[in-house]
Amino acid sequence: MKKILIFSAGSAGREIFQLINSINQHKKEWKVVGYVDDNLSKKLQKIDNVKIFSNNNKPCRKEIYAVSGLMDPTLRGKIYSKEIVKNGYGIPNLIHPSVELPKCFKFGKGNIIFSNVHISFEVSIQDFSIISNFCDVGHNLISKDLLTLMPSAIVGGNCNIGHSALLGSGVKILQNIKIGDNCKIGIGCTVTSNIASGTSVIEYQRKAIKKND
Repeated sequence: MKKILIFSAGSAGREIFQLINSINQHKKEWKVVGYVDDNLSKKLQKIDNVKIFSNNNKPCRKEIYAVSGLMDPTLRGKIYSKEIVKNGYGIPNLIHPSVELPKCFKFGKGNIIFSNVHISFEVSIQDFSIISNFCDVGHNLISKDLLTLMPSAIVGGNCNIGHSALLGSGVKILQNIKIGDNCKIGIGCTVTSNIASGTSVIEYQRKAIKKND
């Protein structure tokens, strides 16, 4: 089996650990060597019966692969450039066995796709992206690197998404929408028009109406 490190022992990193277990149940492929996390390595020696390394004592052999479990695209990009790429780790794509990828699906390296994701035809995603559980990715999507789709996000057909975009849980993007670089779209938003680079989009909380007695 191939050896792999998970950068970050937080909740997202542990989700990746579970994803790897699911992949291994389908086909024995990966052995998790450990987590890499400076914060937790000072407090704990192991999580999930897996060792936690600090950045200073992590193994750096060429035959080891690595992925980043950080959901924030900016921080994830820094981990890939400064720790994973710089140290020569292999960079795999990790895809849950439940996901059916069309033959025309195009993707780079370091992409992580969790369970129950639907991906339509002619989709192109670059490097280091995370697509969480129950997302629906419409046809002809073109996305740059470091895309983050949180659970149940829906992207309509013919959309174009820029570098380091984060779409929160339950976000709905209508078809033919362009989203610029470094955009963050909050939980439950419905996007009906193009969004310029560097924009954060939120919706006001809905009012709670007290039930009449």
